[in-house]
Amino acid sequence: MSGVRRAMLEMGLATCCVLCDAPDEAGSNRCRQCIATHKGVRERVSELPAQSLVSQWSKELFQMLARPSAYEHDDTHGEWMTAYAQLLHGQSKKPRATTQEDVAAAFEAARQKKRMNTLREMANQSKWKDVEPTEKELHDLSQELPTDIVDKSGIRTVPSKEITRVDRSERPGEDHELTARVQASASNQDTPDDLKDLMVDLKVGEKRAEKKQWKDIVDDVEDLFD
Repeated sequence: MSGVRRAMLEMGLATCCVLCDAPDEAGSNRCRQCIATHKGVRERVSELPAQSLVSQWSKELFQMLARPSAYEHDDTHGEWMTAYAQLLHGQSKKPRATTQEDVAAAFEAARQKKRMNTLREMANQSKWKDVEPTEKELHDLSQELPTDIVDKSGIRTVPSKEITRVDRSERPGEDHELTARVQASASNQDTPDDLKDLMVDLKVGEKRAEKKQWKDIVDDVEDLFD
């Protein structure tokens, strides 16, 4: 099994390294070919139109590989993400290369992990879980419902004057990059120390790019109206 290569780590693809079956030889032909291939793929994805499904799907895939621990509760990919996260977490604790047994053990642990569904757990605590409420219980419950609710659905709001746009650029506490960094740090608490700073920087970079892309779109729309 191959160890994590720095170039792959910087691209957020360390997961590929821990699953690689090549000998742990840095600078080998296979490593160079793999790094070059992944770099080329990322460059091609960055050139795709942001609105295309292929671009959105590819970026989501890269995010899942870079931060598998953030997707452990995903209904479709959660089992695999848990296994990937355990393999990456083990890299900071075990000096030896990952073996096939480590991979198998990580996937088995992910399969055995109980999935928690909050809504289902709350529903299972209901006293009417296995039996329907009686007529009296239904009547008592209906009496507890509020009667002073005014239905305002469908009412159109028409402002009496023009609403001026507020300049929020100088407001304290609205540092978007700082907010993104705090959120990224919170979501990467379980990430190994040697990967945490990189994962945070990647997430902040993604948020910065998304904000710039959104600003460009808004500017284009305003230009069309002008």
